[in-house]
Amino acid sequence: MSTRFPVPQAAVIVAALAVVVSACSGSPIAASRVPSPTATPAAPSPSAAPSPAPSSTPATPAEVVLRVTTEGGFIGPTAHLAQLPEVVVYADGRIFTPAPAPAIYPGPLVPVESVRDVGATGVAAIGAAITAAGLDTGGGTSSAIAPDAPDTVFTVRVGVQTVTTRFQALGIGGPGPGGPGGPGASSDPRRAAALALLARLTDPTDTWGGPVSDATQYVPTAYRIFVAPGAPAASDPATAQHPVAWPLTTPLASFGKPAQPDRGIAGLRVGVVTGAEAATLTPVLAAANQLTAFTSGGASFTLYVSPLLPDELAP
Repeated sequence: MSTRFPVPQAAVIVAALAVVVSACSGSPIAASRVPSPTATPAAPSPSAAPSPAPSSTPATPAEVVLRVTTEGGFIGPTAHLAQLPEVVVYADGRIFTPAPAPAIYPGPLVPVESVRDVGATGVAAIGAAITAAGLDTGGGTSSAIAPDAPDTVFTVRVGVQTVTTRFQALGIGGPGPGGPGGPGASSDPRRAAALALLARLTDPTDTWGGPVSDATQYVPTAYRIFVAPGAPAASDPATAQHPVAWPLTTPLASFGKPAQPDRGIAGLRVGVVTGAEAATLTPVLAAANQLTAFTSGGASFTLYVSPLLPDELAP
C-alpha cells in the first residue's frame, strides 16, 4: 500500500525547479545560495492587506530533487560506509553518479563522483518523469525473488516535503540494471518505471533534452570518514601496503564521535573533515587505497572515506 503525500502533480515539481534554475550559477560543484535582491521594496501602505505566505519554498541550486540510494542486503558490515548514492539530481540540473571504478585491487580509498549538467530543460523533464513513474507518492514494493538483496530507495523533493519510495531487489528478475529480464518482469509497472528512470539517469549520454555537455569529475572539498581500529586485512600478502601517517592534529583514536550504529565494529568512529584540514588530507587520501593502514598515536587504523556532496556542505 502506498502513502499519499500532498502536491503530487508534476507541475509543482517542475514549477519549483524552474524558479531556481534561472538564478543558478554555472559552477559545477559550488553549493551557493540564490542571492538576495539588491533593490529595497517599497513599504506597503498601512491599509494594505498582508501578502499571503507562499505555499512552498523555492529550492536552492544545491537542493536535492532526487536521491537514489541502496540500503541493506546480505553484505559485509562495512560495505555501505563509503558508498555513494546511485544518483543525485540537483535543482540546477546537475546529475551526480559514481564514476566507473578502475579494475584494480586494491581500489582507490576515496570513491569518485561523475557530474553532468542537463540544465533547466533537463531538470524539468526529470521532474515530469518522476511524477510519471509515481515516485512522488511514496510507498514501494517488495520482491520474493531475492530476499537478501538490497533495497533501492528513491527520495524525491515534492514542494517542501520529501517523499520516499522503496523497492526491494530492484532490477533482479526484470529489465534494466541488474537483470536482463525474467518471469513476471512486466507485472509491476511501478518497478519497471523506476528502473527505466534509473537507467536514464545513470546513462552519461542522456541529456534529458538539455544542453550537451561532457561529464566531469567532482572535486571534493570535504570528507566523511569512518575510522576503525586496526589495519585493513589483506587476504594476499602481496597486496599489503605501506602504512601512512595520519597528517592531522586530532588523533584517530579520538576522531569525530562513536558511530551509531557501530556495524558490529568495536570502536568505530565517524567525523567530517572540512576547510584547511580537508585540503591537507586530499593528496594523502588520493595516494592511498582500500588496504592502506593509517598510523596515529602508535596504533594502526582503517579508514572508510566518502566525499561530501554539495547538499551536505555547510552553507
